[in-house]
Amino acid sequence: MRRLRCAVTVTLAATSALVAGCGSSPPLRYYTLTEVPATARLSAADDTVPVRLDRVTVPTELDRSQLVRRIDATRLQIMDGERWAAPLEDTIRRVLSDDLASRLPPNMVANPNEPTIGEKRQSLSVDIEELYGDAACTVTLRAAWVLKQPDSQSSRGTEEARIPASGDCSGVGALPAAMSQALGQLSDRIAAAVAHPQGSTGQ
Repeated sequence: MRRLRCAVTVTLAATSALVAGCGSSPPLRYYTLTEVPATARLSAADDTVPVRLDRVTVPTELDRSQLVRRIDATRLQIMDGERWAAPLEDTIRRVLSDDLASRLPPNMVANPNEPTIGEKRQSLSVDIEELYGDAACTVTLRAAWVLKQPDSQSSRGTEEARIPASGDCSGVGALPAAMSQALGQLSDRIAAAVAHPQGSTGQ
């Protein structure tokens, strides 16, 4: 009977410790990226074909629900308590589409979530090669993009941007805003290529 009483006591103590541990867990925080509107729209020829952002890719190490920060050249910090509210690829695709729509003439950007059937479109794909914040919350973006014309001609480019944090860097809360600014700069360059294809690099 004494052994049973001790076992019950130990079990209750362990359960209490577990509940206490769960109760002290820090809350999860969720983030998203936002559109950075342009100060003015670009002009384009009347016969310029609308563009649709068909594909965005991110590196495998970024393709997770947690925010990731770079510590040094070979080490990354995965922030378990800081989460993206939606898959990062989907979020970047939405934000880039919104950014392009604010930079190009009206109706020049096709909705990325609606199928295009029998309509001429410029098809855009963007490969995000790097999108990290460092210990100082400075965000580095490296990306490559390909813009395909309906006649199978294509233009391409590689872009890089470095955005310092504009707010407190005691945590990672400043990173999504700086990342949004970096995507805005990427959109500036892609929008110029869409509006004026002859100014793009590549074949």
